[in-house]
Amino acid sequence: MLKEKEILSFADMLSKTLGEIAQITVSYNKKYLYINNPIDEMFKVGNKISDDEMFFLENEQMQRLPFIVNYKSLSPNMQKLRSSTFFFKDDKNKIEYMLSISFIVDKFIDVRSFVEYFINGSPSINNTKHNIDSIPKINTVDVHVEKLIENVIIEGEKKHGTTVKRMTKFEKQSLIREMHSRGIFLIKGSVAIAAEKLLYSETTIYRYIKKLE
Repeated sequence: MLKEKEILSFADMLSKTLGEIAQITVSYNKKYLYINNPIDEMFKVGNKISDDEMFFLENEQMQRLPFIVNYKSLSPNMQKLRSSTFFFKDDKNKIEYMLSISFIVDKFIDVRSFVEYFINGSPSINNTKHNIDSIPKINTVDVHVEKLIENVIIEGEKKHGTTVKRMTKFEKQSLIREMHSRGIFLIKGSVAIAAEKLLYSETTIYRYIKKLE
């Protein structure tokens, strides 16, 4: 098991690698031990962890996951965030430390708008922001396996411009790959729920997961 000093050193390495584009936090016993590049003044060493992280800590299903990636949330000052959290566990497989990486979505919207303008010669800031705002927000406090799966499907429908009922085999497989990459299939019962949502048999999903491993 990693010691606290090693976890903090790893967080420091991530901070130096990612620079100012990401907030890095390490928490223990429901409080922050380490914070680099805080998104707002609510993130301070010694302060209580966020509602999202508290949910991960207290939810039994989350205890079974090694990490959770690319979940959406809001900062205390209502900035849209895209975050990932790694769980360091004790000998009883209970979450002990959490290391979180958070990005402010609007910063990446601005970068994408600049790149599109540079390449295409036509600004698309308003359209880009409208598209992002139209994506359903997820209340991660209410996250459970079905909600995690529905979120992937919603994002897939936005990406492919169609409903899951009309998706091709390839498009549905891309959703399964995304669920697999987020660790969703580590949760008991997730395959059955995914099969129902994707209109697939459980056997088909298990077969594709096996190819990914």
